[in-house]
Amino acid sequence: MMMYENIKDYNDRKFKRTVGIPRVLFEIFAETMSFSLKKKHKKGGRKPKLSVENILVMYLKYYRDYNTFFSLGNIFGINEANAYRWIKWCEEIISIAFKSMINEITNMTKINSMHEHLVDVTECSVQRSKNQEIQREYYSGKKKKHTIKIQIIMDEITKKIVGIAFDKGSVHDFKLFKNSTTNLNSSIAFLADNGYLGIQEIFSKSLTPKKKSKYNPLSDEDKEFNKLISNIRIAVEHVNCQLKTFRILSERYRSRLETFNLRATLICCFYNFCL
Repeated sequence: MMMYENIKDYNDRKFKRTVGIPRVLFEIFAETMSFSLKKKHKKGGRKPKLSVENILVMYLKYYRDYNTFFSLGNIFGINEANAYRWIKWCEEIISIAFKSMINEITNMTKINSMHEHLVDVTECSVQRSKNQEIQREYYSGKKKKHTIKIQIIMDEITKKIVGIAFDKGSVHDFKLFKNSTTNLNSSIAFLADNGYLGIQEIFSKSLTPKKKSKYNPLSDEDKEFNKLISNIRIAVEHVNCQLKTFRILSERYRSRLETFNLRATLICCFYNFCL
């Protein structure tokens, strides 16, 4: 049984590997939820069967391992409907706690124009809709399956995620970028891959790798330039990898698509807090 009592004595590294977040953040969440639960039951009502810590572990294990509500209910000794309700309750409390951070990375209000920024898109698989028009919208030709795209903008110096945007799998990476950065200062510098050719027309200080053609092979200088950009850009690939340790982002998303953006944004907030 993966109850809090079984993992509370783990060392910090093993604890984070189990639930996906550091112990400090876990304790902050537990304290916030305890306060909210006391407020909820101030005038009475049935107390929950699980402790606040076990409710929080169940919520984090849902993100970390992406178990079904049925299996989570069996693990924690509650009905699957109650497992669903408690996970939704945790999301509400944590989204309120992270409200300012969520606003920052979704509206990109505090992007520092003095720093370079790395941009990349990762795709998360979703279930195929029965509606043929919706199928076309979410079908990614690159991945050959139905996906949601997550665009990450990361500060190259602080390594923090400073921007996040979402779109359907059929939308091109560069189109997603243009739609999400309409209000940004044109002096901001971005490092991007070859999917963002033309970015210099919008953000003049931005760089993409040199692209060879049939009659114009890359020179040694061009190859060194591309290698330098790749060495810097690898940091954003590592961030995508860390986000996908939460299997809710790496496996096929089974829940309603309306809930995906909030959950992915909360995971980005977990990452930023860990820095």
